[in-house]
Amino acid sequence: MRDRRFAFVLVSAVASGTERRMAFVYRHLCRRFPGRYRLMLTPYLFEVLNRGGYALDSLPGVDLLPPPYRHDHKRSADVSPLRNLARLVSLRDYRQSMQDLARRGEVDVFHVYLEMVPFLALFPLTGIPTITSMVTHLPKYFDRRTVACRLLLRATRQSPKTDCVYSYIAERLAQAGAEAAKLNYPYRNTVNHEAFHPEAKELAVSFTARALRFKNPHVMLRVIAKVLRAHPTVRIFLHGAGPMLKALAHEVQLRGWSDRIRTGHIADPSVVVNRSLVHTALEAYDNAPNQSLLEGMAAGCAVVASDVGLTSEVVTPDVGRLTSLDPEEIAEAVIALLDKPAEAKAMGTAARERILRDHHVDRYLAYLEQVHDLDDPRPVIAGVRAGGPP
Repeated sequence: MRDRRFAFVLVSAVASGTERRMAFVYRHLCRRFPGRYRLMLTPYLFEVLNRGGYALDSLPGVDLLPPPYRHDHKRSADVSPLRNLARLVSLRDYRQSMQDLARRGEVDVFHVYLEMVPFLALFPLTGIPTITSMVTHLPKYFDRRTVACRLLLRATRQSPKTDCVYSYIAERLAQAGAEAAKLNYPYRNTVNHEAFHPEAKELAVSFTARALRFKNPHVMLRVIAKVLRAHPTVRIFLHGAGPMLKALAHEVQLRGWSDRIRTGHIADPSVVVNRSLVHTALEAYDNAPNQSLLEGMAAGCAVVASDVGLTSEVVTPDVGRLTSLDPEEIAEAVIALLDKPAEAKAMGTAARERILRDHHVDRYLAYLEQVHDLDDPRPVIAGVRAGGPP
């Protein structure tokens, strides 16, 4: 295999699980393959990830993209078309920076994420391979009637390979019409199991997710009301940036919970998750690749998760409880764990062991190394090359 040089490109307007995961992965790639990898990201993500403890300012090969266009104020997917138009200007400038880096001979292959995927489907780079990553499982991306799906399929056709964060995405893309031979996915998504590790557990419950409706922070508020009646001294951490954040904080204040409930964005959620006895993940679609869920497991928490998608493959009875999205059922599961802290701690120990076995960064790096071997076009399925060794 020719020793190609790769650059990961992160352009998101918010720092979500994808950015945290790839910052963690990049640090390990730098150690294992010196000089082979670069990381391109926006000044905003650079600052936020540094505050979160990822120390990107101490790593080689980190390139800052230009600041966003002055009228680009996008901070979530649900924005007006006018804001999306302004966002296109920023993406154009990011693309130019990528092209300049390639022309200087510093990068041979780009590996792009999130918004850069549909943008390059419309405006591909000339003369340089680009690996497409697909990290979202929202339904619109697999419905061929939507523009989002059509752009994604176009991106997969133009890319030598597509990196899917887990099996569901690869299966749905194939059903939508993507070429199955280009679709790759790891055995399991990885997580920062170094920053997230067990500490002395408190009678505390954590919920750390972007304040978006499909993450269900508003459902968590209803859960909290019942949990506090059963355990008045419990501490609850309700953290995550997003458009619902102000309303959540206001509701906590109105109910007089400010002394027991902590809200707001936190750059490094490990400082609260590591001490929590119970961690919750309440996505509407799927928790299986959810960084927040995996961070809770890595931190040695017993987990309560919504039973959606492939979540049951990760959350089994030995590590936590699966529930519907009914607040009463979620609250009952949380209370049951708080009632029996020894049982919850045993679940947390099993959860940590599972992360180190199935989601360890070394296993994920072995997957990436196969994806980045462009001389071998065979897909990597659940972390294993189709057909075995060449």
